[in-house]
Amino acid sequence: MPRITVDIDSTASSTIRKPGDGASGCLSSGGWPVGHGRVPDTLDADGLPLDALVLMPEPALAGATVPAWPLGVLHRAGAETAPAAPVLLCVAEDPSFIDLVDTDDLPRWHAEGDAWAAVLARLQRQAASEVTDCGTRAEAEHLISDAHHAYERLTGCLE
Repeated sequence: MPRITVDIDSTASSTIRKPGDGASGCLSSGGWPVGHGRVPDTLDADGLPLDALVLMPEPALAGATVPAWPLGVLHRAGAETAPAAPVLLCVAEDPSFIDLVDTDDLPRWHAEGDAWAAVLARLQRQAASEVTDCGTRAEAEHLISDAHHAYERLTGCLE
């Protein structure tokens, strides 16, 4: 599983949690914090770094860089008829998330696509978008690879 970093812009509480989670590691709302940020050295179809959400053991300050691994891809419907850009779903490198490695694990954590979309809406201060699909870790890794390749091609680092 490739390790990546995410530059965090903001953090919010979420409803994402495992059954039996006590107060340890969880925010008072009962869920783990989620950070919103960008994956450096990547470019999406709009020429921007990949958008990412990271499940974390503790909130991170804006400007922090969090080591993470890809978990899946959140596909959303856009405000118009075109689909919104996919959002990379990640978990921080922390033993708390050792059993959360692919989208098949999301229901156990109450972390289906709608939970991610709700926290993204709070972080971006906009209405929650409709989740059309939650892609797998393999899709996330492919998205990262393509976005990194696009960055290298643009910056001339591609050999």
